[in-house]
Amino acid sequence: MGRPPLPARPVGAALRLLLLGPLAVAAGAVFLLLTFGAEATGNLFAWRMSPVTATLLGAGYGGSGVMLALALRARRWEQVRVTCAASSLFMLLMLGASLLGHRTLHLTHGTPLALAAAWIWLGVHLAALPLGLIALGAQARVGGAKPPRAPRLPWWVAAPIVSSGLTVTATGVLLYALPDQAARHWPWTVRPLDVRALGAWCVAFGVALLLGWREAELRRVRHGMAALVVSGLLGLTGLLRYGGRIDWEGPGPWLVVLVLAAFTGLGLSGAGASVVFDQPAPPAGPEVQLQEGMGVCPARPA
Repeated sequence: MGRPPLPARPVGAALRLLLLGPLAVAAGAVFLLLTFGAEATGNLFAWRMSPVTATLLGAGYGGSGVMLALALRARRWEQVRVTCAASSLFMLLMLGASLLGHRTLHLTHGTPLALAAAWIWLGVHLAALPLGLIALGAQARVGGAKPPRAPRLPWWVAAPIVSSGLTVTATGVLLYALPDQAARHWPWTVRPLDVRALGAWCVAFGVALLLGWREAELRRVRHGMAALVVSGLLGLTGLLRYGGRIDWEGPGPWLVVLVLAAFTGLGLSGAGASVVFDQPAPPAGPEVQLQEGMGVCPARPA
């Protein structure tokens, strides 16, 4: 009788305590602050911004908070690796945006709450880098079997995911690299830091879509689908709430509406497709049941 198969790689305690947990709490706090204090960012947040920008950034953090909270309940590494990759990339981009736009932050001026918020904001992003590296390094040392890769998605499912991912990522890169030029043509009042922050969210969501396509098994990225739906709906609600502060004559705001609607649609479609294409394996013999009991998922037929 051969050696029993290794169980699937679990989510390590370090990853939960140093990355997923803290980021979930931080995302939830920023969501609440930007959503319910959108018109008071000059007194309460790390920098002053338009309520429209605040509610859109809050939507991104709201979706991210839901994604991270769901990831905390996951047991296997492959169920959270896209979440970890997208969240780590976003934190790195926001650290760069904050350092490049440090003069916009309330580091030396503003109310006591604004000063505290700015220094906490910068400190959290600076601490996230080493803590994230420690957490991911510890996770890399967690043993376990690699589950079999699922068959590739049908082209009519993969095409919208890939095209949306590439488009949103490219848009985010342009916003992040050229914020001054974008700010001059923005449909509401923004600063370069605002544009870079929105660009960082675009890059993170776009990369998450591309990584989700690469995973092929959509059930592994359901956390990200929830983030797309929540962020899209919150963002559209924010645009309705502060529609009077937006110049609707140009194409800019309608492109924002299109992106948010696309996020919502992709998330809902992905959740539905995962039910169709990620069917549970049919009952099998004792050998497969033993593997499932050990935490190893048997390969599905192509």
